[in-house]
Amino acid sequence: MEVFHSFEEITDYKGAVVALGTFDGVHLGHQKVMRTAMDKAAETGGKSVVITFAAHPFSVLCPKKEPARLATVEQKIRYIAEVGIDGLVLLPMTRHLIQESPDTFCRQILDSLYPSAVVVGANFTYGAKAAGNTASLKQFMDIYHIPVIGLSLLERPGRMSPISSTVIRRLIHMGHMDKAADLLGRSFTLEGTVVKGDQRGRYIGFPTANMYIPDKMAVPPDGVYITEVEWDGRLFPAMTNIGTNPTFTNQYRRIETHIINWQGDLYGKPIFLHFKKRLRPEIQFSSKEELTAQMREDKRKTLIYFSANKN
Repeated sequence: MEVFHSFEEITDYKGAVVALGTFDGVHLGHQKVMRTAMDKAAETGGKSVVITFAAHPFSVLCPKKEPARLATVEQKIRYIAEVGIDGLVLLPMTRHLIQESPDTFCRQILDSLYPSAVVVGANFTYGAKAAGNTASLKQFMDIYHIPVIGLSLLERPGRMSPISSTVIRRLIHMGHMDKAADLLGRSFTLEGTVVKGDQRGRYIGFPTANMYIPDKMAVPPDGVYITEVEWDGRLFPAMTNIGTNPTFTNQYRRIETHIINWQGDLYGKPIFLHFKKRLRPEIQFSSKEELTAQMREDKRKTLIYFSANKN
């Protein structure tokens, strides 16, 4: 997949079918929009292009109100590539972009791509003060005989409500990692670098990898989780504690992961942490021995989970 960061960079995509949206998290509803564009492009042997944004508008307008991110920029690019799109236009979120009129934004799409069709979700908005919507996009593109396909929102399994990034954030913040995965179409994943912690885990038989997580990312609530660590293209069963480790004094909130049957040094290395299921809330134990006994039980349940969920 080719990646462009401005309309001016685009080459060789005239007549492509465009999937247009914010696509925060690249969940199943977003993937539906992209795959529809791909199917439409395949009908004529053309290319498919996603046009999206690197961040939420609040990251510029009011950073304190920016919703928690479901993916880093790098993850977003990777998730879109996995769908099978040919090209990606990832526009930096700037004040200039936010202040563009809907017509100006549409004109840039027209001049750089002259698409054969545009696919959007029914709730897509664009332009200054979100003044543009599916109806105005159709009105603009109709002048040039370019069809706009507005898709109804994909509904949540078993519910009469649509899949949305807002719902997924809420599920993550409640610790419902399996339900969040159902809407994302994959496990919720944190990407970060392994940093040195207090190294207490190795002395109780459960060495951990402590992760530095980029700011603004959605993070599950404190507790113990069944997770899977991805490093160097390989997957390893693991269990992760999020919290302050209250059994010990003078602690701070952290994300620490015990990789089962792992031997090696991951300090300074980037890893992906895939969340599978919440095992329990974080507990303050009366002794180190009580904590160790609970961790052995957590490990037992984790191994049962992976044994029952083999690919």
